[in-house]
Amino acid sequence: MEIHAHLPKLGKTPVHWLLEGLFIVVSVLLAFAVGEFREARANRELTARVLTGIKAEMEHNLATLEPFVPMHTRWLEALQKADSSTGRQAGLDVWFATRPPLPLDGKSPFPFLRRSAWDAAISGGALRLIDYDVAAALADVYRAQELATANVGRLAAGALSSTTTYDPASRAASVRLLSLTLADIESAEALLLDLYRQHLPTIRNTTGGEH
Repeated sequence: MEIHAHLPKLGKTPVHWLLEGLFIVVSVLLAFAVGEFREARANRELTARVLTGIKAEMEHNLATLEPFVPMHTRWLEALQKADSSTGRQAGLDVWFATRPPLPLDGKSPFPFLRRSAWDAAISGGALRLIDYDVAAALADVYRAQELATANVGRLAAGALSSTTTYDPASRAASVRLLSLTLADIESAEALLLDLYRQHLPTIRNTTGGEH
């Protein structure tokens, strides 16, 4: 017993070193797998939230836009048929005289379309997590929406702001300009309406939504 007590202790055997090495490798791989799993789950949850928000935004915009397209079509037809010969009325008078009743709350002759969910998806980098075909479809929708909104802005900054629109002597020219601008608005809105109806079913299926 005394002899064994004074013998030097042997170091770890190769088997011990091998087992420790395997344990370290397995621990690292397990930690990496857990991190990957958590990141994937977080990405899935973020994607679901983003698509749910965009779906709700598109459904709101669709419902908002639908009554305006036929109203603008009637307005355009009336404006094109209006007597544009020089008279006592200015182009702006003809513009308001030919306007059909306003839809919805009656506060604006043009729809206000939301895009905050889409902007948040882009600025937050969440768009990269969405399926490519879905992201491409959404890009088409919001590009068309931007065009429709820009056309309304062009009307406000152009024809409606021009002094000739208020001058009866320039009635024919101003009515023609108003008609052409409204035609651009109506055309862009009709395209956007088709895109909403075309792509919303895909977004609803992706998010598990109904109708």
